[in-house]
Amino acid sequence: MSRIANILRNERYIEIFRKLVEVYVDTGEAVGSKSLSKVLPTPLSPATIRHVMSDLEDLGILCSEHTSSGRKPTDKGWRFFVNTLIEATDISELDKEALTDATQNIAGKSVESVLEETTDVLSDLSKCVSLLMIPTTNSAVKYVDFVLLNENRAILVIVNENGVVENRLINVPDVVSSTELEKATRYINAELTEHTLDEIRVKIHNEVELQKEGLDKLTKEMIAKGLDFIINDTNDKIIIRGQSNLIDKTEEIGELRNLLKEFDEKKNIKNILDRSVNARGVQIFIGAETKMYEMSNCSMVVSQYRNSTKNMVGAIGVIGPSRMRYSRVITLVDYTAKLLGRIV
Repeated sequence: MSRIANILRNERYIEIFRKLVEVYVDTGEAVGSKSLSKVLPTPLSPATIRHVMSDLEDLGILCSEHTSSGRKPTDKGWRFFVNTLIEATDISELDKEALTDATQNIAGKSVESVLEETTDVLSDLSKCVSLLMIPTTNSAVKYVDFVLLNENRAILVIVNENGVVENRLINVPDVVSSTELEKATRYINAELTEHTLDEIRVKIHNEVELQKEGLDKLTKEMIAKGLDFIINDTNDKIIIRGQSNLIDKTEEIGELRNLLKEFDEKKNIKNILDRSVNARGVQIFIGAETKMYEMSNCSMVVSQYRNSTKNMVGAIGVIGPSRMRYSRVITLVDYTAKLLGRIV
């Protein structure tokens, strides 16, 4: 048996490491042997604890800023803790009530607004940044409507078969009237709803279809604008809430400016959410695993969520400092993902 395996199966080593993690999560400060000796359930001398901590540092599980400082977990240490020592907890009644309220009080709300509210609540409860991805699917368009705002702007309302509502502001010709908008709405709903985006794309390339309807120039222009938005809106939507929760954790996370830039660009966030959509259960990404500027002090906890027919729809999770309370965060993310399955 290797030295690593021997050490990591040693109850004394496990007890010291577990308690060190607890203290570090509570305080955010590197933990010294003297302070650790005061809180261990089994009395041990500081010298014994220092020896254990030194061995764990040699294994890459702990690190210290300098020789005389206390120690804290490394990415490898957090991974060992998450994979081996984490204990499942039940969600509290207060957390359950807050999340249930967000997902059940949906009268008069679009699915997207409920998802946004749920993401807000998850951020508040976890004290981290919350993320939710609504992936673009090749689902059928259920209903389309144009609502004229003034002489040159209208709102395009799109509802897909999953009940997701999209509102898009579009420019319209100055002389367009409600009559033209109604004609455009009737044509799209009569001819193109119940078709997927791919089918719509093929159908509108056949200009003969529009000619046969005898539509005037303005109505054709409105239809073209509407279809452009329906067809070209193919980016996965990512909702991000609670960035301010990271401001007081700048020293832990490091390059906060770069992390906020990641939130704006969303590329790496989307990649990791994509991985979670295709995985089972709650996924945990630590440090460089997040591919977020290789920041070793960040972690993500993510889960896919399903719709009422048990098909995977998207992913929800949080990102925060590595010293987050993993048991609580995992429980929150898992419970939220299950609640979402009842409304999408």
